Amino acid sequence: MWIYYCSRLLTLLCLFPDVCKTFGSGVVQMFNGTVFYVRSTCPFTLTRFTHNRVDCDITMRRGKNGLLEYIEINVNKIQTRILYNGTIFVEQRMVSLPYDHTYQHVFQYGINTKLRSTVLPLSVIWSSVGMGIDSLWVQLEQELVLGMTGLCGRPDIADDRQRLIAESILSEDGCQTMDSLHTKSTVCQKFFSNYIECLQANTSKYITLCKENIDGYEKEHYVGCAFYKEIAHRCQTSYAWRTLTHCPEFSCPGELHFEEQGDAFVPTCSNPAPRTNDQDITSTCVCPQGRPYTVIRRNTVSSVV
Repeated sequence: MWIYYCSRLLTLLCLFPDVCKTFGSGVVQMFNGTVFYVRSTCPFTLTRFTHNRVDCDITMRRGKNGLLEYIEINVNKIQTRILYNGTIFVEQRMVSLPYDHTYQHVFQYGINTKLRSTVLPLSVIWSSVGMGIDSLWVQLEQELVLGMTGLCGRPDIADDRQRLIAESILSEDGCQTMDSLHTKSTVCQKFFSNYIECLQANTSKYITLCKENIDGYEKEHYVGCAFYKEIAHRCQTSYAWRTLTHCPEFSCPGELHFEEQGDAFVPTCSNPAPRTNDQDITSTCVCPQGRPYTVIRRNTVSSVV
């Protein structure tokens, strides 16, 4: 597993060494840090395991625009389904945030959404951009479980990309898994010229992943931006990566303004000093001049008058 320098911005990786991610149009980072790309419109098992007799099964499927169409999380026989537009269903009933259940809590987490299980040492975070879900993280606060399956990998079998994909794919009529192609665009080389010191020997590997990720999706800016954002945040650079890539900042509601890395929980009138720790650092919307805000309805924040 890669070793990362533990700073405030990268505490997430340090406190949760077992993190699996998928972002862009098919980049997957396994629990052990191995990164590969798979292009498919088929549903996949991201991870499946049993811990203390509690079953966990997380599946997903990408649409034709490269972004995730849905995520399905089954823990302790409770099904949570997240659609491309961010709508959340628990046991086939649409729910609003924050949602508290005996077995799980679902809440706004910066500009993302987080599900925290109460029966497993598990959290799932996703970023919905309206047209789809561009990033998905699975965090385990435990040792990896023998017998795990899915694209996130397992600790008892050596990395084998083709075998992993073949064993993780779920059959569905009309879906396709395609060979990876490399775009002729020069944006990847320009982007990574600023990250050679950070990525070092892995730079060429990430340039290849970048080209695979955006090939055919050059007009789907969320696909490329999810990838660039992942690298920029990992390397903690002050380089203006959004200028080169033309990736816009998140549009915050009301008078809130966007912050690349900040506290996940915005102060409100009812909770002017939310409890946070170094783990709760993510892309977020913050209050101007420390003024508290009030949540008035689902995913909407307005200033105190």
